[in-house]
Amino acid sequence: MESSADRVSLRAVIEMMRADPPAVHEGAPQGVWSASDDCLAFLADRLGPETRSLETGCGATTVLFAASGAQHTAVFLVESEGDGVRSWCDRHAIATGGVNFRAGSSTEVLPGLEPGELDLVMIDGCHGFPFPQVDWYYAAAHLRRGGILVVDDTQLAAPFELKRFLDLDPRWETIKVGSQWVAYRRLTSGPLDEEWTEQPFHRPLPLRVRAVRRDVRGRVGRLKRRLQGG
Repeated sequence: MESSADRVSLRAVIEMMRADPPAVHEGAPQGVWSASDDCLAFLADRLGPETRSLETGCGATTVLFAASGAQHTAVFLVESEGDGVRSWCDRHAIATGGVNFRAGSSTEVLPGLEPGELDLVMIDGCHGFPFPQVDWYYAAAHLRRGGILVVDDTQLAAPFELKRFLDLDPRWETIKVGSQWVAYRRLTSGPLDEEWTEQPFHRPLPLRVRAVRRDVRGRVGRLKRRLQGG
C-alpha cells in the first residue's frame, strides 16, 4: 500500500491538472474529458508503485497512474491522446516510463493483450454499446481475486447497462458508488465466461417468473406423489 506521502503527492497532481488541464481530447472542454474529482480521489488513495493496472481510455486518469509509478497499460483509440498525456507529464516532471501506451480500438488490442495479473482495471474508453461490455470482458478477466474494477460515466446508456449487470452478478461486490462512476471488488479470478444457465440473476422478468412457476409446480407434484405413495 502506498504511503501517506504518496497519497498527498497524487492529490497534488489532481490539483495541478485542475489548474492546468492536459490537452488530450480534441473538442473537449478545457482539452480533456476527465473523470470526476471524486473518482480521481478514489484512485489516488489506491495507487502506488506496486500497483498493476489497465484502463481503456486515456486522459487525466492516465496522468494519475503514471504519477503513482504503477505498472500501467492504457488502451485508447487515437495516438494523439497518448502524445497529449506524455507532453503534459514531461512539462510537469512526471515520468511515464511505467505506462504502456497502446493506441488502437480496444476490440482489437485487448483480445491479444497479456498484461499479467492486475490489481485495478478502469473502463473509460469508447462509451457506445457494446464497448464497455467488451472492455470489461477482456480487461477484467485479468483482475486478481480482490482486485478493483472502476466503471466510469454510468450516466450514459452502455456503461449503465454494464453497471446494472455487475450490480446483480455475485462475482462482484460494490465498494463505492460515485457521482457518475462505480467501483467493484472482484470475488473470483480467471476468465469471465459464463453460459446463460449460470446467470439466473440476469434473466428477464418473464423468464424468472416462468422459472419460479415451474419450480412451484415441480414441488407440488413431488408432494402429491409422496402423499399418494404414503
